[in-house]
Amino acid sequence: MTVKLDLSPEIEAELLAQAQTEGMSLDQFLKHKLETLVLTVPPDRRETISPDIWEQELESWFDSFPQGTVLPEAAFQRDDWYPDRW
Repeated sequence: MTVKLDLSPEIEAELLAQAQTEGMSLDQFLKHKLETLVLTVPPDRRETISPDIWEQELESWFDSFPQGTVLPEAAFQRDDWYPDRW
């Protein structure tokens, strides 16, 4: 489907800057934003989405969180939790 939008030069420039920041073309950026908008509508206001799309959105949400530090194996040893008790 093709949609034509008449945007002000300022809005167009801002959208283009955001798209470039994301490493996308303006078309890809707008498509992604519209898909995100549609998929974030509350469930009672839309029809159910396919499990594949739901899983993709969930994975995308998980990936948005910063990666934590991996704890060393010793952190899980009881002796290291309470060194003064052993």
